[in-house]
Amino acid sequence: MYSETFIQRLDRLLAEPLDEVRERQTQTLDRLLGGLDQPFIMFGAGNLGRKALAVLQAMGVKPEAFIDNNPVLWGTQIEQVPVFAPAALAQQWQGPLPGVIATIWCGEASDRMVDRLDPLRALGFERIALFGHLAWRYPQSFLPHYSLDLPEKVLADAERIRSAFGLLGDDESRQLFIDHVEWRLFLDYDLLPPAAPQSIYFDRYFSNENVDEVVYDIGAFNGDSVLGYLESGRPFREIHSFEPSSSNYQALVKTLQRLQGHGSFHAHQMAVGDACGEVLIEAQGGPAARVGSGSERVTVTTLDTLCGSVVPPTFIKIDIEGFEPQCLEGGRKLISERQPLIAVCVYHEQNHLWTILLQLHAYQPGYNFRLGPHLAEGWDLVLYAVPHNRLPLHSAAE
Repeated sequence: MYSETFIQRLDRLLAEPLDEVRERQTQTLDRLLGGLDQPFIMFGAGNLGRKALAVLQAMGVKPEAFIDNNPVLWGTQIEQVPVFAPAALAQQWQGPLPGVIATIWCGEASDRMVDRLDPLRALGFERIALFGHLAWRYPQSFLPHYSLDLPEKVLADAERIRSAFGLLGDDESRQLFIDHVEWRLFLDYDLLPPAAPQSIYFDRYFSNENVDEVVYDIGAFNGDSVLGYLESGRPFREIHSFEPSSSNYQALVKTLQRLQGHGSFHAHQMAVGDACGEVLIEAQGGPAARVGSGSERVTVTTLDTLCGSVVPPTFIKIDIEGFEPQCLEGGRKLISERQPLIAVCVYHEQNHLWTILLQLHAYQPGYNFRLGPHLAEGWDLVLYAVPHNRLPLHSAAE
């Protein structure tokens, strides 16, 4: 029986005619729902559902209702749109059930897309589209949204995708990479694996230990990554946590104060990017506060500058909501000369899956690359850039 190789599958995906991709972008929503002029409801009344509702209402389009699995929301209204339990709406609806736009997609969810949609189908809902299909149809209003963007942009980056794929060091990562490329083209959530059993960033599955480890935790939030490092049991010399948001930084300091006596911890209220000076960040804080826009003005520095005043890192963790390329650009000298171990998030924008890998390879061609999926459906996807002497035994033997 014929079985495609990884290369053959990737080439097939990237060879799809552009006109077919553009037709899928513009026609899938209407094909699945019959058009937004037909009655439809929205499944998921959380942040994403509310964002979609605001855009649709501005377009003069209004769903008949929300359905949601959260009993707290049943019987409430969101911008005059009522919220029902899925079974309750199905029971009381007169005539054929309306179409559904599923607006449930977030890293905090523990279930999979199929787990959300199968119960709707069991209730009789047959016309179901995804938020991604809505975003494809109205990209100027919804895109980019994390790793979701127009599929045609994937084809435009075909050569860089092939180059990045060729740098991955293991079949597990190659499989994951191609699955993510196909998801970006077709929105088939069944392709994306469940969360990996390994813990994020510091698991020995991805890298070995260093008794003199100097960790830079960039995007430290409230100190949760420091706690994760300690839970891993890895030794360290110093941990430096960088967090620009004032509210997050206050929580970080409290976390590190509780850890006094357990090691050398240092908190720095600043962003880390590609230039020194000041930058805006989103003032509301939280784990997803983005750098580069917002109303809070903070200090920004670079990795190369930091190495003149702080012990240079041997391990860098980076999760900064899409600002990762700028952070790496500001550490070009450090990366090329010292080759620190790097764990960097690559899910905040569609092309980060391949562009960050190529960026790191350009700075330091000696890295070994692998991917780790730490939440379901593409969230918390991490690229590990590991020097040869930091490879775990199972990787070094491959």
